[in-house]
This record gives sequence, C-alpha cells and structure tokens, in this order.
Amino acid sequence: MNNRKISAIILSIVIIISSVIGYMSLYPSKENKDDKNRLNVENQMNYIKNIAKEPHSIFDYEEHENVKNYLIEELKNLGVDSSIYSYDDVYVERSKTKEDLENIYAEIKGKSDSYIMLVTHYDTSRAKRYAERDGSTGAADAGYGLSTILETIKTIKENNIELNNGIKILITDGEEYGLLGAKEAVKEKEIFENVNYLINLEARGTKGPAVMFETSINNSKVIDLYDSSYKPFSYSITPEIYRLLPNGTDFTEFLAKDITGINISVLDGMENYHTPNDSVNSVNKSSLQHYGDQVYPIVKEFVSNEKYADPVALEGSEDSIFFILGNIFIKYSKIINYMLLGVIVVSMIFLNKKLKNKSKVKTLKFTFINLLYIVSIMAISYGVSKVSAYLNGRDFSLTYLPLIKYEKGIFIMCLILATIGYVYMIKKITNNFKEKNEYIVGSILLLFILGIVFTIVLPGGSYLFVFPALLMSMSMVISKLLERYNTSAYIMLIPISLILILYVPTVYLFNCALTFGALCVSMMFAMIAIISVVCCIIAMYKTIK
Repeated sequence: MNNRKISAIILSIVIIISSVIGYMSLYPSKENKDDKNRLNVENQMNYIKNIAKEPHSIFDYEEHENVKNYLIEELKNLGVDSSIYSYDDVYVERSKTKEDLENIYAEIKGKSDSYIMLVTHYDTSRAKRYAERDGSTGAADAGYGLSTILETIKTIKENNIELNNGIKILITDGEEYGLLGAKEAVKEKEIFENVNYLINLEARGTKGPAVMFETSINNSKVIDLYDSSYKPFSYSITPEIYRLLPNGTDFTEFLAKDITGINISVLDGMENYHTPNDSVNSVNKSSLQHYGDQVYPIVKEFVSNEKYADPVALEGSEDSIFFILGNIFIKYSKIINYMLLGVIVVSMIFLNKKLKNKSKVKTLKFTFINLLYIVSIMAISYGVSKVSAYLNGRDFSLTYLPLIKYEKGIFIMCLILATIGYVYMIKKITNNFKEKNEYIVGSILLLFILGIVFTIVLPGGSYLFVFPALLMSMSMVISKLLERYNTSAYIMLIPISLILILYVPTVYLFNCALTFGALCVSMMFAMIAIISVVCCIIAMYKTIK
C-alpha cells in the first residue's frame, strides 16, 4: 500500500473521530445521582413531575395557582421564606384581556449586601404561532429552570456553603404573554437592589446543551465568573447575534435596566417547544443536568468569594471572545485577537515566500473565487428555504421557520452538494491542483479578511475565521520548516481535526437556533469549515510522495 492510500485512510479516521467528538460535545453532562457537589438530576425530575402535571398558563387559573403554591411550599421546605408581588388587571396584548399576575420573590441573606439573582418563570404557553399547540405542561419551559433553582438552593444548604454574599430568587409570571411579570418586577427597586449578577433560565426546546446564549454588555468579568461552571457551553457569537434578533425573554427587561448577567437555554428539540410534547416524557436528563453543572458552581463561587461583595467586581470594560472546543472553554480579549491576526499576517508572508508564489493576482483570484462560492451557496440556500416554506404552506421568515418537513435531510443534502461542488470547482480552477500554493494562501487570506471584518463589525464572531486561519497558517509554516521529514505533511491533520471539533457543534446549533429560515446563514458558516478542511487536505495530500 503506497503512502497516499495510507494517508487517505488516516485522514478518513481523523475526520470521522473529530466529527464525532464535535457532535458529542453537544452533550457535555452526564446524569448525577450521588455526587453531593453537583445537582441531583433525580431530585430535579421530582420537582418537574409536580410542576408539569397540567398546563398552567395565566389563563389556566386553578393549575396556575397550584403551581405557584407548590413553589412557595418547596422554598419554605428549603428554609426560604418568599413574598408575592401581585399585579391586578395587567393588560395582555395578545389576548386583549386584563389578567392578574403574581411574581414569587425570595432572598437568602449573606454577610455582605451583594447578591446573585436566579430567575425563571412559572407560567406555561398557549399557542401563538403556527408551530405551537395548546397544552404544554412546561416540563422544560420553564421546568428546567425552576427545578435547577430549587435544587441549587438545596445543594448550597446541604453542603453548608458559607454565604459571604446572598442569593435572590425571582420567579416571574406571564412571561409567555409578553414578559409581563418581568416588566412589572423591574419597577420594584428593592427586588433588584444590590444584585450584581443575574442568571436567567429558559428553554426553547427540550434537549441538547444548555447554551449560555446571551450576556450583558462589556461581559469580560461576567465571562470570568461564568467560567466557574463545571461544564461551560457558550460561543461569543451567540450574544452578538441574539442582540440583532427580535426575540426576547425576561432577561431582555433586565438588560434594559443595565443589570449584569447571563441567559441560559436549551435550543434543540424545538418540535416539543410550546406544545403538549413539552411534558415529563420529553425531559432529557443530560440536558437538565447541564443546567445544574453550570448554575450551581457559579452560585457557589459568587456566594463564597468575598471579592464579589464589591459592587464593581463584575463591571467589565469590553466584551470577551470565547468558544467551546470539545470540552475546553477558550476565552480571550480583543487585544489577543489582534495579536492572533498579526501572527496570521506574518505566517502568510512566510508562506508566500516559501511556496514561491510569484503571482499575487492568482492568490487574489482564489480569495475572490472562494468568497463568490460562499455567496452563491448562501443565495441558493436562501432560495431553498423560501421554496420549502411555500411547499409547507408557511410564510417565510428569516428568523423563525421551524418544523419544515425533512429539514434535517435537506440541510445534510445541502452540505453534501456544497462540498462536492466546491471540490470539483477547485480541482478545475487550480488546473488539477497545480496552482495549489496560490489557492492555499488565497484561502487563508479570505479567512483573514473576514476575521478583520468580523472583529470590527461583530467581534464575538471573529474566532470563527481567525481560529481556522491561525491553525492553517501556523500548521503550514511548521510543515514547511520540517519538510525534510517524510511525515511533516501529517501536521495538517491537526487543523483538520480542531476545525471539525469547533464547527460541527457550531453549525448544528446555528441550524437549531436560527431555524430553517436562516439556512443561508448556517450554510455560510458551514462553507468556512468546508473551505478550511479542503485547503488543509490539499496541502497535506499534495505534499505526500
């Protein structure tokens, strides 16, 4: 068997393993039943079974009252006295009625006047959009949040954690009908007084990772505390994109009052969202555990660390850039990002000389062709999503088009066809890979340019371009410096592996979060991964004798 066949086998194994690692990172937590330093998922399930017996929207008066009383009683059992903030005749725009709301509020005092606040809501939804149906019992939305808060308090007390700082709890009413309880709560000064960190818990689905998808602005210190989680799971592009969308949760109201904090939600399993399928039977215990594996360590760190008694301890001056790579949470500042861009520039200059690329025009040609292909795929994908909406009898929406028939199959087919088309095109325009050197530098240049653009316009998303460009350019430099060794080409397996580990869960979650209407956006990021991996494969394969 010759070297190229061996390399093809090794490459295939690396691609498969890396893709699996990337996909498996979507379930970072395993169910816990006996570790006293983590939340107990069975205890959480017991809470949910009592909360999610029946639908309890603000219009299901009896069950709504039962759930409220159950939560008050459970807090009391934990030694926490709660108060009810009542609001009569609140106008509900969606139903054109006036309803009574009751927010539940409690606090556990610490030595200082500084507090961390845990927030979720206790009402369930009635159908308001075409993908939703009456009858949700709220096992996930917001049973996941409610059970996490109760079990967090229970675990803090059982472990006798010394409270240098306190805990506040706010369980809002009427969230599903326009964030009504949160809008009333922010008018109550005493509720949010001395709150220096807030965690809002949501669920837009029933499974997948509990993604920390939104933060307050200038989040560098916020992210430092979030990194206390046992299993952090977040990408800095998600807060950036969420700020541009018309969606909202209770956290939206808190941000408007400049309250520092984070927002966490599952995003997968949207077929169950706001339907009767959001029931105990659809609870994903790994996802439920993941809430606890993030929330409890943050609360523990905040209440036990004296530095958070200082009200400015969590005031940052800029937004951090961060992402998950497998099970590693990577975070850095914008200054570091500029330094990485500098390293890419130096690497490209080195490669241009080492590869003897004399034609700058050819290099720029491949940069432009790659960009044109991405734009073309985005345009085609946009058309596919619009046609799919029409065939499913739906009005097209770029930001909300869930539950299209065969959407996963269509998405996978788009990925396959885009990849095949790209490889075929590159083979043709590089004259059967004879111009591979210009193509490689041109591809890295495109990622570099996009990295600069995103650093300026959407800095939280810059890593999606800077990280692959850095890996590719540095690996190419090392490979060229060691080219006298026969195995130097296999260094390119490193960027292939890491890019797949980063992009497989990223693209999957983009598709879940943005829904099928934003297929063009999901495909744009998928194409960055495809171009990067194809570029690395060509660099490796054409070097092997």
